[in-house]
Amino acid sequence: MITCPRCGFVNNYGGQPSPLEARFCQNCGANFVQDRLSTHENSVSGPVQPVSGEKQSYGRLVPLRPGSILYHPHDTQRCYGIITARELDRSVYYDAMLLSCTLCHHQHTAIPNDGQCQQCQTPLEVVLVHERRQSAEDRPANKTLSRLLQLSAGHGGILQHRDIIVYKERVFTVTYHPGRWRVLVRGRQQRSLDEALAGSIYVGQALTYLHQQGFAYAEVGGASIESLVVVGQGMNVKLADLSPARPLPTGDPEAVRSLINQDIAFLANLLFFLATGQSLLRSSINSAPLPLRQLVERAMREQYEDVQNMIADVERLPFETTRSLKPSHGQTTHPGQKYTVNEDAITTFTYDKNQEGQSVPIGFYLVADGMGGQDAGQVASDTVSQVVTDWIIHTRVLPDLRKITRQLMVRDVPGDLLTYAIQQANRALLEFAKAKQIKPGATVTAALIMGNLATVVNVGDSRTYLLRAGRLEQITVDHSLVARLVDSGVITPDEVRTHPKRNQIYRCLGSKPELEVDVFTVPLQRGDRLVLCSDGLWEMVLDAEIRQIVEQSRTPQSACDMLIEAANQVGGEDNISVIVVELE
Repeated sequence: MITCPRCGFVNNYGGQPSPLEARFCQNCGANFVQDRLSTHENSVSGPVQPVSGEKQSYGRLVPLRPGSILYHPHDTQRCYGIITARELDRSVYYDAMLLSCTLCHHQHTAIPNDGQCQQCQTPLEVVLVHERRQSAEDRPANKTLSRLLQLSAGHGGILQHRDIIVYKERVFTVTYHPGRWRVLVRGRQQRSLDEALAGSIYVGQALTYLHQQGFAYAEVGGASIESLVVVGQGMNVKLADLSPARPLPTGDPEAVRSLINQDIAFLANLLFFLATGQSLLRSSINSAPLPLRQLVERAMREQYEDVQNMIADVERLPFETTRSLKPSHGQTTHPGQKYTVNEDAITTFTYDKNQEGQSVPIGFYLVADGMGGQDAGQVASDTVSQVVTDWIIHTRVLPDLRKITRQLMVRDVPGDLLTYAIQQANRALLEFAKAKQIKPGATVTAALIMGNLATVVNVGDSRTYLLRAGRLEQITVDHSLVARLVDSGVITPDEVRTHPKRNQIYRCLGSKPELEVDVFTVPLQRGDRLVLCSDGLWEMVLDAEIRQIVEQSRTPQSACDMLIEAANQVGGEDNISVIVVELE
């Protein structure tokens, strides 16, 4: 079956011809393959929205319809069913599904209603697709596209790419689905100064990485911030589309300088947009917050040598002057009703650091959920807890707190150091597994609060929530197959708790040497509460009930005790761990 992108008619050919061979819609006669580019490896064919009349060079793109299929003409395993479309001024985002099962390789002709392979019942892979226009002279070589796919896996500020498909003046960039995401430009929201600076620093680090690898992120006319998405809560900004990137020319310093300046201008545009909610024009620089004006002006006048120099100026800007929040917390862990051994682990510590006559509260909170059966799960969670905490306390974080600077708060400690600590724990688990011939694994979520900023990390399906003004939002993203089905709209959040594949996670500690850690930065407010928990809580207790219990509890500790009780009352089918942190 093929859903016509022009009229929406579902074409059923009774098995003949195959979807790749079908040419015309049975209802309106649309030619599905009239523009097939057989001479190019990176092209797209099949039921792509056809262009009728004059060539569409300006105006909005017409989105592919939900239910239509994006085909690659030379690889039948690379076809994507469109689930939802989000139309922007210059581009379109799609939640989509790879219609070839990665386990049994069964090829589907439509998106299954339950998101599972019809042959082996494995959840099909969900992806994110970004569609944009490009000019014929701007089309990258196949060698360049292959290199960009490799580069996308090398930096946490870039969504890992799965495919880049070029079709006439269109480019479709396919990335592994990031989970809960939103378009950065949607709503033109004005952020706080600290949020604007944090988001710009993360993107600036990704640009620096590309420059070090010999590429510039600069399309003709300046890269659009529509290629940026926010994953989870806070300002976890990532590049979702590297297709505009081009190799830095060798032997031409002037051309290299020009491309680098374009990227610096792009970063200045982003910083201005985050701080004001408006696009940057030469006449509008004075509407930027006062601390940013000189920085943006320097970038637009091409006075920075490279992106790193601009980031250095960003990090030297003062924080917004507010009193540091003081965290208080409660914690509880319980084996549940089904098991006698508790394979979860909890770690918490708080610390007050005197800074120039002021006290800066620091809090660290971690929940680890062990896996592997027998003693392996308990060893795994204990190892993660011990290695990460030792690294935080003794190795880097506290010894380095001679002064609180934006560089320490935004870049070094929250992102790189927490990630490195968890990767150290992953290495320790792998070494233990090799020595003992067992397979321990663990999921983890942790939060480091310094002043008014929380940095949250996670691997697997242990969660951290933010409760603010009566609204409970999940900060972290579950690294499970069914979570991607939820995030793309194939199934509802409530269906996760009864889904037969709900326990299949695709990322955990102890499974492989290279471990990706998700990092989320969340500016905090007085009255906020963080809830960190293992899946033994959220699989048993609905989010609405978690919110109600935490809101109605007088203290963080009573909230933890009541949450454990609620999970046990409905079965307690797994170990249960929870930490509640309140900001005063």
